[in-house]
Amino acid sequence: MSDEPTNDQEMDVEEPKRSQARVPWFAVILIVLGLILLAQQFGDFSFDNWWALFILIPVFSAFASAIAIWRRAGRFTFAVWSAFYGGLFPLLVAVIFLFNLDWEDYWPLFIILGGFGMMMGGLPFKRTGDEKTPRALRCHRGWAIFVGLAGTLLGLTFLAFNLNLIESLTFVGFENWWGVYILIAALGGLVTALCLFLGRHSFLLAVINLAAALLVGFAGAVALYNLDWNLIYYAAAILLILAGIWVLVGVGDKKDQQEPQE
Repeated sequence: MSDEPTNDQEMDVEEPKRSQARVPWFAVILIVLGLILLAQQFGDFSFDNWWALFILIPVFSAFASAIAIWRRAGRFTFAVWSAFYGGLFPLLVAVIFLFNLDWEDYWPLFIILGGFGMMMGGLPFKRTGDEKTPRALRCHRGWAIFVGLAGTLLGLTFLAFNLNLIESLTFVGFENWWGVYILIAALGGLVTALCLFLGRHSFLLAVINLAAALLVGFAGAVALYNLDWNLIYYAAAILLILAGIWVLVGVGDKKDQQEPQE
């Protein structure tokens, strides 16, 4: 038999080379800048912050990497999202400069983007190394989901206020309206504790997360009702004492169970 590769084999060898080819975005940006400068010389076209186009170079690279990972995996994975998300922050900066947007109005977009990224990071994507990650640790992604959701909603509220979509940040009868978002973040602890308890991973971790959720939720209630912030210290001290007592009792119960019965 001949050892020469068949056409199918040649196509298999050449395919990775084509998929690994990258567009020289720096050259594309240079061409676009040249066209812009020519348009400014021969017409009434004006483009002040043209230099912001250079910020798009890492954006295009990040998006191209996301597309390449998507094609290799054949589906949307956490790696695809990570690569895509890496280009969103420089894209936002470039857009603000290119369109001469007011930073005082649009700064909440960064809070929205950060919160949304945290929320997406907590979703149950299949990730590399998940089979080696303890399931108890994966349960803690509930915190990321709800903290990210709270941050996203907080940014949207600020943005709506800056764009005059709402007249005042005092709504629902609460002066410290942002306490609502603290309560939303506290839900992450409840979800994490529930996941740990139902999955029978670690009752101690479940109690710790539940206590943390109660403390964060109490802070939200203190903010909403404009109570004395020192109450949070009292609540934290009480929770620590109760947790310590519970650990002592739990350790004692285990020792009693391990003693041989006569």
